[in-house]
Amino acid sequence: MESFVTAWEALSNLGRIAEGETILVHAAAGEIGSAAVQLAKSRGATVLATASGNNIENVLALGADFVFDYKLVDFEAEIIDVTASRGVELIIDFVGGFYLARNIRSLAPGGRLVQVGLLGRDDNAIIPLGTVLHNHLQLMGTVMKSRSQAEKRAMIGRFSDQVLTMMGKGLQPVVGALYSFSAASDAHRRMEAGGVFGKIVLGDFHE
Repeated sequence: MESFVTAWEALSNLGRIAEGETILVHAAAGEIGSAAVQLAKSRGATVLATASGNNIENVLALGADFVFDYKLVDFEAEIIDVTASRGVELIIDFVGGFYLARNIRSLAPGGRLVQVGLLGRDDNAIIPLGTVLHNHLQLMGTVMKSRSQAEKRAMIGRFSDQVLTMMGKGLQPVVGALYSFSAASDAHRRMEAGGVFGKIVLGDFHE
């Protein structure tokens, strides 16, 4: 549930996604990214995404219109090409660091960037303020864990009112791997290695 609630908060309440907009979702094969792709398509957006090469077909299957292999191509250049140099209206980013300046340059005038995570583990990034000011851009940061209980309840309420009825009817959580509780250390190593499509789930599984 947290993956979809976080994705919806970033897209709707903060990002104010609108039908017909073009958006970019980074780390689209991850648990929140895969939710964001599905939710954005359900709201009538054109969805661009980044993922590793082995997950491109998986992300396309979620509804993304274009998926860029972040290891092989420059997403900034690809966006210029796909949008005829206009840029995208909204970016949902989980990487941060050296992505920040490229994200800002990839936004259309009036565009919004919602920073949800720091997978790049670098919170010191250069901001091209001239571009931010000239193009009237908006930069927002969010993370679930630092929210108050009241804020979390409000986020869940918005998700319940606006999205919950669609779960299982076109919107599906993506489970990439299942591990028993006794194999938790293996699950952590798998997560740290990266490249998993969707969530890694720990549980007590029986036939």
